[in-house]
Amino acid sequence: MPSSSTLSLGDAPLTLRDVAAIAAGTARFDLSEAARERVAAARRVVDRLVDEAVPAYGITTGVGSQKDFAVDRAAIACYNDMMITGHATLAPGPDAPKAVVRIALAIQLSLFARGRSGVRPVLVESLLERLRADDLPGARLGSSVGASDIVAMSQLAAPLIGRAGLGPGGRGPRPLDGLAAKEAVSLLNSNSLMLAEGCLALLEARALLDAANLAAALSMEGFRGNLRSWREEVDLGRGQPGQIRTGQALRAALRGSRLLREGEARFLQDPLSFRCVPQIHGAAEAAYAFAESIFTAELSALCDNPMIDAETGEFLSHGNMESSACCLAMDTLRLALAKVIEASGQRIHKIQWPSFTGLPTSLAAEPGAIGGVQFLNFGHIAGAKVSAVRQAAGPALLNYSGQLDDGVEDVGGNAPQSIAETVRSFESAWTVVALETACAVWAVHRRDVPVGEIGEGLRALAQGVRDTLPIGREGQAIFDLGPVVDLVKAAGGHMQQEAF
Repeated sequence: MPSSSTLSLGDAPLTLRDVAAIAAGTARFDLSEAARERVAAARRVVDRLVDEAVPAYGITTGVGSQKDFAVDRAAIACYNDMMITGHATLAPGPDAPKAVVRIALAIQLSLFARGRSGVRPVLVESLLERLRADDLPGARLGSSVGASDIVAMSQLAAPLIGRAGLGPGGRGPRPLDGLAAKEAVSLLNSNSLMLAEGCLALLEARALLDAANLAAALSMEGFRGNLRSWREEVDLGRGQPGQIRTGQALRAALRGSRLLREGEARFLQDPLSFRCVPQIHGAAEAAYAFAESIFTAELSALCDNPMIDAETGEFLSHGNMESSACCLAMDTLRLALAKVIEASGQRIHKIQWPSFTGLPTSLAAEPGAIGGVQFLNFGHIAGAKVSAVRQAAGPALLNYSGQLDDGVEDVGGNAPQSIAETVRSFESAWTVVALETACAVWAVHRRDVPVGEIGEGLRALAQGVRDTLPIGREGQAIFDLGPVVDLVKAAGGHMQQEAF
């Protein structure tokens, strides 16, 4: 778990490391005096626009298709309260996990602290106190098209003004009497919830990729594959950064392995699912790097519309809340992960296939009707889970129907849908990686290779998994794969923490 840290919101860009600490509840939050002055300066611009009755989107006018209607100055406070309440409609769907809510609130407060939103200092202080107290409101997922999480962000804001929300939390130590000009549109016009979900998905994808590398290396041990195809010269000859990184990880895991000795490999050339791990996982590394760069930039993106410029006194209407970049990044990552899982499924079958392994059918102790991994239906489970991952891999980017708000919102990024599909695929993906790990460890055992003679980076995982497998007891009790999944997740997560 990340160690405790204090984040001075708005003064520096948030990072994935920060997101991990916020999700774990170990981050502490603060605002600098410079941030407070930025907030106050932007607010002075909004107050002037109201005093001078300047037509300004969401400040002195309505929003969306109602943008051309002015809001009377005397009605502005009531209008802002009603906008939050009205936009917070509850539709059936999953509730946002607490970690997602906590991250979303931190992202939003960091945006306000940049001094480009124009909300009042009292609102910022209330949000800060709520975050410090971990007084989390509820929000329901599934109602965003990727052009601000309008519905869910309204649900997060509603308790601040005394409205009953999802659950008892969210009012904070100092609830507000109400909202002022610009504050409703700033509170709801944000991709903070989508970014929170997306960043957590990235963190899990990182752990999944690291665990997939370990599983593939273990498969090479169980298959007694030819490691010459994984040599550094091969990766450098291709020149792809993702492949080079993957190759480094694979060779680090296999350091000290008996398989590196001359004569240990059984074939001159292995099946592609073994031979091409650096290339396939390397492609996923490239997709991950792309997605990480997009989401890291978005963590500090000024998406509040309109944007306030305290230096010039201007307000700028814009489209920074559009999320196509995030959707494309997550679509790309999910497709690349599906290829990793597809190759893992092929190794699961090859490593128990007698004509490839030279071992008894199903890695049983001896040829016969009973025993081995097929007796436990590992192959069937893997086939179902690989299919589920492939089904979720389809792109979401072009699935927006358009024509919302009387045609004003005619495009949308669909990033929330893409992230939801990625999250949905993780359970099946982890199961496949766990099954590959289990089959590989089973094969290592069947070849009488001591755990102490496989790669140094694989030994702890292999021993832990070996202790859970019912080798020699197949069919005597129902086997639960869950502990293997937990071990694989822990191994991937440990590598992620070391990277931080």
